[in-house]
Amino acid sequence: MYKVLLYYPRISGSEDTSDLYIGAPLSVMAIAAQIDRAEFDVKIVDGRFYEETKVEIDEWISDDILITGISAITSYQITDGIQLAKRLKKRYPNMHVVWGGWHPSLMPDTTVVNDMVDIIIIGQGERIFPELIKCLQNNRDISQIPNLVYKDKDKNIQKTIRKPIEPITSFKSIINSYSLLDMNQYVNKVWNNERVIGYESSRGCPWNCLYCSIGSLYCHHWSGLPAEQVTVDVKYLYEHYNVDAIHFFDNNFFIDTKRVRRFCELLQAENFSIRWDGTCNVLQFLEFSDEFMNLMISSGFYRVIIGIESGDEEVLEKIDKKHKNKHVIAVIEKCKKYNIMPSLSFMVGFPWNSEKDFNCTVSLIEQIIKIYDRSEILLFIFTPYCGTKMYEVAKKYGMKFPQELEEWSHYTYDKCNTPWISKKLRRKMMRYITFFGTKDIDENLKNFYEGKKNDALETTRGKQYKL
Repeated sequence: MYKVLLYYPRISGSEDTSDLYIGAPLSVMAIAAQIDRAEFDVKIVDGRFYEETKVEIDEWISDDILITGISAITSYQITDGIQLAKRLKKRYPNMHVVWGGWHPSLMPDTTVVNDMVDIIIIGQGERIFPELIKCLQNNRDISQIPNLVYKDKDKNIQKTIRKPIEPITSFKSIINSYSLLDMNQYVNKVWNNERVIGYESSRGCPWNCLYCSIGSLYCHHWSGLPAEQVTVDVKYLYEHYNVDAIHFFDNNFFIDTKRVRRFCELLQAENFSIRWDGTCNVLQFLEFSDEFMNLMISSGFYRVIIGIESGDEEVLEKIDKKHKNKHVIAVIEKCKKYNIMPSLSFMVGFPWNSEKDFNCTVSLIEQIIKIYDRSEILLFIFTPYCGTKMYEVAKKYGMKFPQELEEWSHYTYDKCNTPWISKKLRRKMMRYITFFGTKDIDENLKNFYEGKKNDALETTRGKQYKL
């Protein structure tokens, strides 16, 4: 029986993952769920558990290894994936190395030229990967398989036809692969020491935010599993992993409110209690009626994740966000009314007037905290990613991007060189980012709430990134 290794690389170069929220590697799990395990020996290895990774692979791998699939976003995952491929290729030169995930899908041309890349699957791999391994198993031609970029026997780069996005309902449930991992590793204790596990019930997003690569990859297509299946899967996770809450990793959980309503009704009818959260849009959230809010809360809804992005309304207009600051304040007031925790993400340092957008965003955050001190703030420096419209805008403003695959490993918000942000302003931004991300934030926020901003930020000295 041929062996298939699915590898989810480390996101950070650090060997210490104790500070990281480690969610299940859903990208490779979705692929594993589609493979016939009566025909192939499938192994998922998560590189984030550094100490165990090499031992786990070495104990399992053999000459029967057919393929190693690597999923990567733009991060250190690229370097880690390359390092693994080099190590395994040295021992098993006939093994095929297949890359997928966000970065290879959006940057296939610069990815496929790397020596440690044989084949790239662009976009969804659930249907293509099983077909690919069967072809490779039988030494058949792969040129008729869609959505591939690969090197042929003569090392020439070939591209196959692109097929449209398929709905998530076309594939076997990801739950089929949960048994391939020790899922207790991914039950994270957060918020009052609750046991939380991740799950994906939908995929894609119809919005057109200029900084976001989701639209580029999924062509602004959204699809969701029916509420009945989501409920069955949630119940399975509750019963098998003794969890208190489900974190929906959906790009936007609330696109189909009829589906959400049905899910809440079904969850209420079940004889167990579980809490859940999901990602939403500012204007969407404001449209939810009192009746709908109460229904969701009674089914366990306790936290909403929203991308606010900026407190500068000129920036919001330029990046095609439809809300205004008044809508954000209304969201916070609504969350306070219903005792819902808002988890709000912001970006600073856009290329138009970085100092102004930073000041406007900090001002909005201060207003939010004063209104509702349960608000969770996630702050980042704007980083233009490939496949987005802001990637092209950044080029016009003098941004220089990596040319080699491995160079993209170091392309992160705290390291990339956005030329329109001065060193002084970047240091200031990083102090705020470090402050909102520090573990002892609860002890320090009191000063921030009371307007003693400088005292609060003083706690980050010695903790901020060195630039």
